[in-house]
Amino acid sequence: MKIKKLILCGITFLLLSNANLFADLYEGFDFTGKKELSLGKEGAYGGETSSGWMSAWQIGSGDAVVSKKDIQFEGLSSTGGSVVLKGQRKNQNFFAKGFAFRQTDTAYEGDVYGSYRVIPGFMTEDSVVSMIFALPNTAEMSVKNGLFAISPKRWGGELGMIGAKGKTYKAVDGVPCVKGEPYLVIWKMSQLPAVGNVSNVSLTYWVLNAEQVEYFASKGFESKYLNLAEPGALKNNVCQFGRKDLKQTKRSLYKGIVLTPFIFNTNNVTFDEIRISSKGIKDAVGLK
Repeated sequence: MKIKKLILCGITFLLLSNANLFADLYEGFDFTGKKELSLGKEGAYGGETSSGWMSAWQIGSGDAVVSKKDIQFEGLSSTGGSVVLKGQRKNQNFFAKGFAFRQTDTAYEGDVYGSYRVIPGFMTEDSVVSMIFALPNTAEMSVKNGLFAISPKRWGGELGMIGAKGKTYKAVDGVPCVKGEPYLVIWKMSQLPAVGNVSNVSLTYWVLNAEQVEYFASKGFESKYLNLAEPGALKNNVCQFGRKDLKQTKRSLYKGIVLTPFIFNTNNVTFDEIRISSKGIKDAVGLK
């Protein structure tokens, strides 16, 4: 009986691991370290099931600490744990930037998909919540200096944006993110060039709330449903949508770039389940 239980546990573990590791890159923040431990310390170098990286997590500004909270959505797989990003406090009413970063171990070309999950903290007009893709030697990390930035909340507006340095699409219709609520941010980059080449690259992003995630999961996260969805608060809407085309650009997801959860003038923002996949949206969101 004990042997049967061990076999069943082993099979279950493998199935759960495979469900999370189909993605080319994965970070579920299932750290061994205790709660509130800062990233970059023993027990917080990387999640137990993380893959596709060539370095450990490091803190660039502010603080980023281990959390045992898991951002879960109906129909999507996940592993326990997350990271809480904290902006550098300047005074009672203002927090400067906070970000962490980790280098990727793979170069991506062609059509690539990804997602991350986030629970925002308080937000003002100039608050920023973003995932930045940047070169490791970027001197001043910001949404303006990265290779790409995917932001459910941008500076100077309630909604988000997607883009590259100097070339962005700012969402004008949709529903802003709410403090304390979980969101799934999905992105697609089309026709990414190989190193040294140029291409016409298209960037697309969607922001979904929990009800919308459940709806699209029930539809198998087929691209046609996402592409037809209008910005709004209904379950078959998406909170935000945007697309930006970059003509004849060399920008791409090179090996060794850093993925950077980033915040500005906000605090206690939870990030979880970072995924990159060349296989499609279903894999990129962790559809069960």
